[in-house]
Amino acid sequence: MIVMKHKIYKTRSLKQRYMQKLNYNQAKIVGFDLEVFQAAKVAVIGAGAIGSHVCLGLVRKGIGVLDIFDDDVVEAQNLTRQLFSSKDLRKNKAVRLAKLLVKHGFFKTSITGYPYRFQEALEMGFDFSQYNIILTLVDNNPTRIAAAKYCLQEKIPLVTSAVSRDGNQLYCAIQKPGKACFGCIQPNAVNDNSYPCDLPGIIDVIMVVAGFTVFALDTIILERHQEWNYRSITLDGFMPDAGIIVPQNENCQICGQRRQQ
Repeated sequence: MIVMKHKIYKTRSLKQRYMQKLNYNQAKIVGFDLEVFQAAKVAVIGAGAIGSHVCLGLVRKGIGVLDIFDDDVVEAQNLTRQLFSSKDLRKNKAVRLAKLLVKHGFFKTSITGYPYRFQEALEMGFDFSQYNIILTLVDNNPTRIAAAKYCLQEKIPLVTSAVSRDGNQLYCAIQKPGKACFGCIQPNAVNDNSYPCDLPGIIDVIMVVAGFTVFALDTIILERHQEWNYRSITLDGFMPDAGIIVPQNENCQICGQRRQQ
């Protein structure tokens, strides 16, 4: 493994007299366990619109280790829907997001930003098998498929979330070891090799899908109640909302081939 040396940001816990109150309300949620959440290590692929809001939620809830991967830089058009400010312009998203999140954490969290794409980090020898879960929150299918294949091989849970180009629809897909993979859930994404750019984007749909993503991670790490591996919402109600269990597809081009080997 190649060791990547990057600055690790550590949140400062509140004074001890505030700690019980800090976790008071979320501890009332059935199944939520701060101690387990603090022990978890999460990799987030994509520090943009969805990724920045998801990371904010994870740090506020008290995730233990959060590593963020993105090779992109902050641009002015990002500012209406991402957590960055004008001070972050032309700087790497993952690194800047890690620094920004420190101010939003109140439990003990270690946050590191890596200025690399997922595939690039893999080629450099980074060990993603150390994580309890990986989140793929990018805007392209090649990276989603690469993460799905890796997590399938290493038996790591994966959550993939995305929004439609018109800003009206979102989905959140969960891939668990031995269950339907991302290719089973989104078969049309498997052979899409495009890297779309200059897409539409607006914050309302981003905040909705970020909430589903944080919830999905929470239910996996804490084994909380959850009855879907695919969640889809259309904001304007044009299509019915979906929360379903997609079964494994024996003809899946990702996991189907592995089962036949």
